[in-house]
Amino acid sequence: MRWIVQSWFLLTLLIVLPGGMGYGLLVGAEWQQAISGRIQPGPTTIAILFLMAFSLDSSRLREAFRSPIPVVWGTVVNIGLIPLMAWPVALWFSLPDFALGLMIAAVVPCTLATASVSTRQAKGNDAISLLITLVTNLASVFLTPLWLKWTISMEADIDPWPVIGNLARTVLLPTIIGQAARFAPLIGPIAKAYRFQIGILAQCLVLLIVFKAAIDAGGRLQDHDVWPAGFEFVALVMACVVVHLAAMLVAHIGGRLSGIAREDRIATLFAGSQKTLPVGLLVAAMPAITHGRSLPFITFPILIFHACQLLLDSAIADRLASRGNHRLNPDPVTAISVENNADR
Repeated sequence: MRWIVQSWFLLTLLIVLPGGMGYGLLVGAEWQQAISGRIQPGPTTIAILFLMAFSLDSSRLREAFRSPIPVVWGTVVNIGLIPLMAWPVALWFSLPDFALGLMIAAVVPCTLATASVSTRQAKGNDAISLLITLVTNLASVFLTPLWLKWTISMEADIDPWPVIGNLARTVLLPTIIGQAARFAPLIGPIAKAYRFQIGILAQCLVLLIVFKAAIDAGGRLQDHDVWPAGFEFVALVMACVVVHLAAMLVAHIGGRLSGIAREDRIATLFAGSQKTLPVGLLVAAMPAITHGRSLPFITFPILIFHACQLLLDSAIADRLASRGNHRLNPDPVTAISVENNADR
């Protein structure tokens, strides 16, 4: 039951994604637009990023500034090394949808919610993960379109400036305004009192964007008689898992070699390897990225990457937390004695 409560977003995602695709595939264009046309990705993404930035405890960020090495390392892994890891993997796919979609998943910033949740679950320093999240989201405004131009989409001749302008409006401004709103005397206390509820609302808006993307993908599939082979879907899942785990391994090894403390290293482990879903879906829908091409499967790598990181990191965080407890209480008899004395 605890796992179901903690994994409600993933379980809902597994329902919304095939349900939306099935709806888009079975109904006509008029019925598709009746739902999908009412969901605007741009304003919805702005609302999500504002809510998540508004709920981030900025007072904790001062702690992270005192030890910048973990923040720098996690940022380098997330927005610098993961694109390099994913690039040769993306080139392996012959289907442009999978190749470009996987690259988009790799070049977007760290997720605004899950990284800190996973870090706290693993008993790490969530102040570090918060700052990595903010830095990567701000840097992605410029780095995401440049990465796409330099790597998989070089032949598409992407003009990065429209993408930069779009990301500045939908990522940079909501993040800055959301953090600034925490200092407003009237609405600032709301962020502290209703932080959990704000996070749930933001995740529900993410599911709304996923539902729209699934309906649109299902609608485009009506015009396609040829679907990717089953082994290509399996290879896509494996590619997402390999890139994500490789990023975690690099973050861990680099953190140990740099002498980063265990709690801070846990933060770089998750914030350095996780990627955001709404920004990825937003980038995939930009005309400057697709150039008017019909890419009905472009959202699959982004959705699969997010689902894989949710599943893997939940298990890894539990494992790290249990190892941390074992270090604190290596002797079970001593641990039981301490608990009994505390009860008395």
